[in-house]
Amino acid sequence: MTHISATSVSRLQHWMLAFAVGLLAACGNPSGNGSSVQAAPAAPAIAAPAAAAADGAAATGATAAEEAVEETAAGGADIQESAATSAGNEQQLQLASAATAAPDWRFREGNDFKVLTTAQGTTGTPGKIEVTEAFWYGCPHCYQFDPILQDWVKKLPADVSFVRLPVTWNPTHQIHARLFYTAQALGKIDEMHTAIFREIHLENHMLTTESEIQAFFARFGVSADEFQKTFRSFAVESQLKRAKELTERYQIRSVPLLIVDGKYSTDAPGIKSLNDMVAVATELVERERQR
Repeated sequence: MTHISATSVSRLQHWMLAFAVGLLAACGNPSGNGSSVQAAPAAPAIAAPAAAAADGAAATGATAAEEAVEETAAGGADIQESAATSAGNEQQLQLASAATAAPDWRFREGNDFKVLTTAQGTTGTPGKIEVTEAFWYGCPHCYQFDPILQDWVKKLPADVSFVRLPVTWNPTHQIHARLFYTAQALGKIDEMHTAIFREIHLENHMLTTESEIQAFFARFGVSADEFQKTFRSFAVESQLKRAKELTERYQIRSVPLLIVDGKYSTDAPGIKSLNDMVAVATELVERERQR
């Protein structure tokens, strides 16, 4: 048996201690013995790109969300603007519709005027709305109505014409109608119309004979020869015939009376005064103007 001396043991222990210290030192150093595999890099170095990608994704998501909010807000604004535009257009249409809707007329058919069964012809200027006054020189109401009517006629629009129609119910009406058309044919009607009314109603001179009428015309510068040629002329006879036809077609049963455009008559129970007649005729004219 080999004997190990104390000195040998001591040396052995020293050597073993040195080896243990070197081994411990090598475990604490990633490259302790120069031949070991280099340790993998720290996790943050590997994880950094993923984190950056995550941050980028988060940023992209936030941007997309913001854009979505902006698009939603813009869409909402567009919808609101579209709704406002639609509401504005609807309001404009309503206003236009109200502007073009039939007015709330004051007077009613049957009470304030009547509509002729068939629209009759007119005798005035073509293309204009015609107002016709049916009258008789011997009628006191026609005499009272004349100044009211003349004031109203002066205010009529340019697209409205006014004509007078003397009724021809009996011989007295007929001779007064002939008087009217004779004055018109001679170009004297504007000068003589009111004077004829006054001669009959103020002077009580009825002008029912040809000689009386001739004398009356002489006061306005019409010679006897000129009067005779006109009083029985073809032109006057034609006008009298036309007056008789229109008196029947307009269904004229009383005077004074207004016929508007051959369609409407003021022969109605709601007419209580001469001013009522003018008011109704004014509305009827406006109705025709808006057709």
